[in-house]
Amino acid sequence: MHQPATPLNKQDAVTPPDDHGIGVQPINRQSGSDFVRKIVSLIIVASAVIITLYVWGIIERHPRTDDATARANVVGIAPRVAGQILKLNVQDNQQVKKGDVLFEIDPEDYRLVLEKAKAELAALDRQIEQARSTLQRLEPLLPKHFTTAENVDEARTKVTTLEAQREGVVATINLEELHLSYCKVIAPFSGRVINLNISAGAHVTTGVPVFSLLDTSKWYVIANFREAEVQHMAPGSEAIVYLSSAPNQRFRGKVQGIGWAVRPEGEIDLPPSGVPYVKRELNWVRVAQRFPVRIEVENPNSDLFRMGASAVAIIEGPPPK
Repeated sequence: MHQPATPLNKQDAVTPPDDHGIGVQPINRQSGSDFVRKIVSLIIVASAVIITLYVWGIIERHPRTDDATARANVVGIAPRVAGQILKLNVQDNQQVKKGDVLFEIDPEDYRLVLEKAKAELAALDRQIEQARSTLQRLEPLLPKHFTTAENVDEARTKVTTLEAQREGVVATINLEELHLSYCKVIAPFSGRVINLNISAGAHVTTGVPVFSLLDTSKWYVIANFREAEVQHMAPGSEAIVYLSSAPNQRFRGKVQGIGWAVRPEGEIDLPPSGVPYVKRELNWVRVAQRFPVRIEVENPNSDLFRMGASAVAIIEGPPPK
């Protein structure tokens, strides 16, 4: 009996001979695809390593941080005399110019003291004139023995005493005139009024700030960099600053200085306001110590920069030698 023919797989099928009678071997397409995939995988891995090293090199040479804030100088506006606010000329967040009158203190008390001092000066001038006249009258009589030396000395002493009193009264007048001028509180620079929580009629005290004035003419960024990154920058290094409120706008700046001291955790023997404090934890993760770097911003946009605004700082490298 004839046994049934076993069907052949495609891979077991015999390739018909060619014109020369030689059979053509089958092509293994699967092994070729595996080889291509391995090459592509190696290229991807190598590219990832190269890109990682390249980015790491850029970050190493050009440190950057998003732990940065925009800052400006703030001055407390404190009156130099005490009294009741008669007129308040500004509002909170208002822009003012240098020389503008911010508020006025009731000058009546100081005006009365000034008038009293001027009256004392006028009375002293009359007394001095009379004492000098008496001295001039007595001095010619002394050689003729029509008066005594004691009377002449007494007249001279009186003139000297009154003249000394006059100098004191003149100094008082100058001081009271200065106090009277202090009743108008002037803006020391152009800026913006902040933290104004007072109204006309309130009583102010000498040396106690009524509100603050933000100096908007100069802006800088305080950026906290890790201690290992500080070696890649120096005063004068070029920097780039971005604000979180305007990420598409780039501002150039220069490193003004690098912090040389931060408050170590647990230290209690340092003055509370003498050394800045930089936290060593971010989201409960302990990080390397960071030092504040002050970056002066060139041509800042006063409409975008705000005190305490979040920023990103990138150092372009050490300054050119």
